[in-house]
Amino acid sequence: MRKLILYLILCSCFTFIKAQQFPQYTQFIFNKIGYNPAASGTSINAPYELIFGARTQWIGFSNNPKSGFVSFNYNFVPKRGYTKWHNVGIYIDQDQAGNFVHNDIWLSYTFHLLITKKTIMSFGLFAGVKQFKLTRNNLDRNDPAVASSNGSVWAYPDLVPGIRITNKKFFMDLCFQQATVFKQSGIGGQIGSPSRLLPHYNFSIGKKFKINDFDKLMVAVNARSSIIGIPSLELNIINYYNKRFAVGASIRGKNFVCGIVQFKVLETLNVGLAYDLSINKVFRASPNTAEIMVSFSPLFGGELTEKITRRNVDDCTF
Repeated sequence: MRKLILYLILCSCFTFIKAQQFPQYTQFIFNKIGYNPAASGTSINAPYELIFGARTQWIGFSNNPKSGFVSFNYNFVPKRGYTKWHNVGIYIDQDQAGNFVHNDIWLSYTFHLLITKKTIMSFGLFAGVKQFKLTRNNLDRNDPAVASSNGSVWAYPDLVPGIRITNKKFFMDLCFQQATVFKQSGIGGQIGSPSRLLPHYNFSIGKKFKINDFDKLMVAVNARSSIIGIPSLELNIINYYNKRFAVGASIRGKNFVCGIVQFKVLETLNVGLAYDLSINKVFRASPNTAEIMVSFSPLFGGELTEKITRRNVDDCTF
């Protein structure tokens, strides 16, 4: 048991190291904006979106990883000529792993361009600050790295560029994280050793298949890593029924198998739930992980009754 507890602690520390990119969610299609600023406002027919969520990993284990986010974005659509539009928003998240916490506060801007009748290319940017925090209550104060660390540090500017291509049945995302923040230092001093934080990439690709008049199956893959690391892979397979209900499954490397349920409560209120079961050594101690997401948006699974305009724009926001 002591070896297992040590393994969990090491996993928590490793999670923090990886968390210098975005926190990782099972429902990465639901929280598409958190994975790529270029995904904000892709639907010209949705004037706004408010999305928030939380994830608790290894429920019952002390100092287990936790994360949460909230985002809001608004579309500025021209009265004529629906070939381009702008979107602005805000995204705030927190990721905690053991004694380490990091917070992101970003403003976002996204430009959408209709490059063909059914294809949209989007360019997005997060710009803001990143906060690193360290709680030293149960750490060795004689450790030089701990003794020299400050409790809270603000690093800026934190810029996250992204690009997205999407149409009615397909999307592809790519963004780069930690492009301008290279150390856990800034206003307030430094946390830990002065080691360099590597830039990371976040890549997603997905396709939707029409099964019948009511069912549409979405298959999506997410890959993320540092620019020199081995990518972490996750597969989502979700069936959307009648624009009201969705059920699916996910697998993340050799660590988790997951179940996903999403449903529309009201015309602009959607809820997503995910349960992750650990399939590695953590299964013996704390195998359960839970996740919830809520959105106030007319979109569900990328489906929306389209406006009739002079030039019809296909939605594919997943």
